Amino acid sequence: MAGKTKEIIRVVTVTGADDSIRPETLVPIARDYPFVEFGILLSKKQQGDKRFPSRDWLEELYILWRQEKLVLSGHLCGRWVRDLCAGVPSFFEDFGHIWKMFGRFQLNFHAEPHKVDEQKFSEIIRKYLASKPIIFQMDGTNEKIFHSLEARWGIQAFPLFDQSGGEGLLPREWPKQIPNTYCGYAGGLSPDNLQREMKRISKVATGPIWIDAETLLRSEDDLVFNLEKVRRFLEVARPWVKGGSINEEKIYG
Repeated sequence: MAGKTKEIIRVVTVTGADDSIRPETLVPIARDYPFVEFGILLSKKQQGDKRFPSRDWLEELYILWRQEKLVLSGHLCGRWVRDLCAGVPSFFEDFGHIWKMFGRFQLNFHAEPHKVDEQKFSEIIRKYLASKPIIFQMDGTNEKIFHSLEARWGIQAFPLFDQSGGEGLLPREWPKQIPNTYCGYAGGLSPDNLQREMKRISKVATGPIWIDAETLLRSEDDLVFNLEKVRRFLEVARPWVKGGSINEEKIYG
């Protein structure tokens, strides 16, 4: 099968680990699949709910990160995204030191229009995240934010094509990769459809990409981050992964 695939994936992000599992159960997955990144959903209002781990859980994850060097991304939602766009660093103030475990951050707009104070936003990014990339959700509503911030302020920004709004829905067509830009693809990917969808994505991808899955890695009732599905997803992705492990060059494009 490897001969029939294009090795275009640098990172496979599995999103939604929460209090339904113990943080340490992520360690053997990271060892078996060294190209995995765990996407952690972060919301001031929803901490401790399904998909959004509690502060205690995150503190335990921080300790593991220091010991095991897990590759993590922080996916900001809700008020923390709106505040960041307005130039208010509430996330960093609320989180203390543990936000430093995230190698990159994703802004989840969920197809809701966001207003950005570009100067204040860029100042916060330079203060807190000068060396960390920012992922912008390209959801059909907020694309102009990505293009403006990248062009005018020189922020290290990567686009994630995701029009599912967190509903786990596949797009009718995958967008073409932006030329010479490291891009991500998400929305409706699952262990059962990934092989087929990677063939579709490979037709529009002209360079290195990452992929991200969330909704369809959970139990049928959405209450549990299903580790068996995670492993199946990573196993299907493996032939498409270039190299076999993550390093800074792979994550940051």
